[in-house]
Amino acid sequence: MDLGQKLMNGHQPVQEGVVYDIDEKFFSPTHDFWIKRNGEQVFQVDEKMFSFSGAIALQDVEGNELYRISEKIMTLRDIRYIKRGEQTIATVKKSLFSPLVYKFTVTFENGAEIHVTGNITDHQYAITYGEQEIAHISREWSLLSEHYSVKIIPGQDDALLLTIAACAEAMVLDD
Repeated sequence: MDLGQKLMNGHQPVQEGVVYDIDEKFFSPTHDFWIKRNGEQVFQVDEKMFSFSGAIALQDVEGNELYRISEKIMTLRDIRYIKRGEQTIATVKKSLFSPLVYKFTVTFENGAEIHVTGNITDHQYAITYGEQEIAHISREWSLLSEHYSVKIIPGQDDALLLTIAACAEAMVLDD
């Protein structure tokens, strides 16, 4: 068993599901990018680079905001909030100490939890609910861009899981 599989805690990887592709350009002046499914633009990520809160918004193709990520400033622990409209629906916290492993806990207002686990060496992340992997993130680097592939099992709130993936990536890149 390789390191990547050990870090995924033995969860069965997502086999069937909807695949979303994200190409983020390193030198884009706006730092906004599209999320595509089967080559078609389905969501846009609007990253407010110069906002005090470090906000990231997931929008539909018409520009309607579906979810927003905001950062809690001036804390020892990296904490982000996911909002739908003005309502905070989840808090995302990064584990304080986990060498070679990224671990995040997404706690919803109703007490439910989703976990994001991955490592810095093979750039694979699992999003799990209970014992089931509900989404899988694969990251690839090139000279001018970063490519993500997110596979989500059917029956999920894809926009929410893509927001969680964007949040985890933003927290990883902040390190």
